[in-house]
Amino acid sequence: MFLVWFDDSKRVTTEEKIKNAIERYVDRMGQHPNVCLVNKEDANVKVEGISIHAVDYVRPGYYWVGIEDETQQAA
Repeated sequence: MFLVWFDDSKRVTTEEKIKNAIERYVDRMGQHPNVCLVNKEDANVKVEGISIHAVDYVRPGYYWVGIEDETQQAA
């Protein structure tokens, strides 16, 4: 299950936006996500413990955080 986070603020870095999304995910789901789907524009960032994947269907300013299991990682 993914949580979709939107933040188009120019004052906040992409890394911080993803960290905010992770924090909200932990609050709502009770576990730590391991993947974040982002737009290609936001793919040049690293967040410890999170795999960042650029996908065409995520619009700029949106961050999808969730848990990717081993079978999904292999695909």
